[in-house]
Amino acid sequence: MTMAVIANSPPGQYAHPNISWQGSGAWMTGRTRATPAERAELEQRARAGEWLKTGAVGKLLNMGRTKVHDLCASGEIGYRRIQGAPKRPQRECNPVDVLRLLEKGRQEFRGADTEAEAGAVGADDAS
Repeated sequence: MTMAVIANSPPGQYAHPNISWQGSGAWMTGRTRATPAERAELEQRARAGEWLKTGAVGKLLNMGRTKVHDLCASGEIGYRRIQGAPKRPQRECNPVDVLRLLEKGRQEFRGADTEAEAGAVGADDAS
């Protein structure tokens, strides 16, 4: 008797509705980016002084949870360990550091908006 096992069935034949095929060649769950409403709610929680878990920080900063763990390990984000599943502590990130990185990302995205730099550009244009 011969049996065939299909390890990676085609996307249309996969049984679970929340799993989709990504172009990278891996099965991934649902969406990975936070909606603007979710990000606004997370920012409001951080501004209120609430310590956020790494997944929430990743959504707020638009990065993966692994990158947030790397930032915690490097000291850019302060964190504290909380009890999660047995033998598996979780991390909560300092809201001050999270907001600092959020503002830094916004400044890099917008570019320099200071009046001094705008005046310097205007002075160069006048010459």
